[in-house]
Amino acid sequence: MMKKAMVMACAALLGAGAAFGGLISDDPGELAVSGQAFLPDHADCDLFKLGLGAQVSYREWFSFPWGVGVNLGVSQWQVDDASNAFKIQYVSDYDGEALVIPFGASLYFNVIDWDNWNLIFETGLQYAFVESSVDAYNDGDNRKKRQDADIGGALLWTLGAEYEYMVSENVYLTGGLGYQMDVMNEDTKFDGETVRDVTFGGGYARLGAKFLF
Repeated sequence: MMKKAMVMACAALLGAGAAFGGLISDDPGELAVSGQAFLPDHADCDLFKLGLGAQVSYREWFSFPWGVGVNLGVSQWQVDDASNAFKIQYVSDYDGEALVIPFGASLYFNVIDWDNWNLIFETGLQYAFVESSVDAYNDGDNRKKRQDADIGGALLWTLGAEYEYMVSENVYLTGGLGYQMDVMNEDTKFDGETVRDVTFGGGYARLGAKFLF
């Protein structure tokens, strides 16, 4: 319930910025919407093999070429069944998925601003709320059954670049590449015990559109 309330509050904040615009500058603001694909790092300690989702962002350019924005995303991360994420000898056959809902802020720098296209660098911090349906087979003494894993949230740092191409006066097509890494992780628990932290680090690709107000 608390997670749902916080996500609704984040969405309301994002919506208010998009609705009123010009909150911190004379710039009327931008709303960007994109689909995302995440490619987690593929060490044997990584739990996930793929993440798919979407993100919506509100941005303002407070002192061009510098800008700031808030972001809200949602993605589904699929477990790699060959993983050895918890590093426990008697735990195997990982399965399931995790719903990841990141919310945070970004700093933007417009590297190239031509007539009909832009190149923008981005860095930011996001807190990811996690709803887990991940489980694994516990072959330990007196267990011999599948058990759920409780995955905590994570603070993520992102770094990326985005290309924007103007298709009409107030609409741009966008595409971007970047990388995110864990800054801090809450505990992951399995069979009532704290185990090795789950990571959400890896590369990402985005494709979407940006709308000017």
